Amino acid sequence: MSSRTEVARLADQAISILTFHSISDGEGATNIPPDVFRMQIESIAELGVEVVGLAEVKNWLAGRHEIEKPTIVITFDDAFSDFAETAFPILNRCGFKPCVFAPTGLVGGVETWAPPGAPQRKLMDWATLKDLSRQGVDFQSHACSHQKLTALGDDELENELVASRKTLEDRLSCEVSFFAPPYGDSNARVRDAIARHYDLSLGVNLNKARRTAPKYDLPRIDMHYFRDRPLWRSFLKGKGDAYLNLRRTLRGARQVMENVSMRKGAGA
Repeated sequence: MSSRTEVARLADQAISILTFHSISDGEGATNIPPDVFRMQIESIAELGVEVVGLAEVKNWLAGRHEIEKPTIVITFDDAFSDFAETAFPILNRCGFKPCVFAPTGLVGGVETWAPPGAPQRKLMDWATLKDLSRQGVDFQSHACSHQKLTALGDDELENELVASRKTLEDRLSCEVSFFAPPYGDSNARVRDAIARHYDLSLGVNLNKARRTAPKYDLPRIDMHYFRDRPLWRSFLKGKGDAYLNLRRTLRGARQVMENVSMRKGAGA
């Protein structure tokens, strides 16, 4: 194989980092019904897709690990209680070890970011996190208070990053090297701060992760967009890039319209 061909092959490698939040019948894009989640996970197992952790992603990005087949990472944001009740039994039956990003200051409580009128979803408590950690679940940092980090001053931002890591390491006796900012909210200042304390950070840009991706804003695949079984299985077989590109374009257009609407409202 020529060096040019090898470079092209490595550049084309990609890992799909999946994002879930709540596995429940609640309304909204961050709730995936249990039967849909079961289909999504069992499809991964049935099609023989490789499931790895973020440590492998770190090594792959550094050129110390290669992938030879379709590969994914399974991540959950927010540490909702239905992870333990519903998601983990399904994952465990398939032998998959996910990563859960937990906002440490809210563990054992309820979400503080629910839209007006929506029910506040419960988060797992520390005893549950400890038990799941012993069973192979990788708990990593989602800051402390689930605030938008770009809105915080430097000292408060530093505390969100440092205290959340220390709390997880002390309470769970685990290594914490990875981060996901609440809402995927970051900018250059926030990412520089994250880089002082963590090896990788995951964002919300809708895409597969490639070696050229920014290691402190790695893209993920929001599983809200893959509730249809044929569509999801097609993606797992490597045939879903066109759909992913379409969803990314539509999502970008919607964000532009929302920003325009916000600016108009601010000027009213």
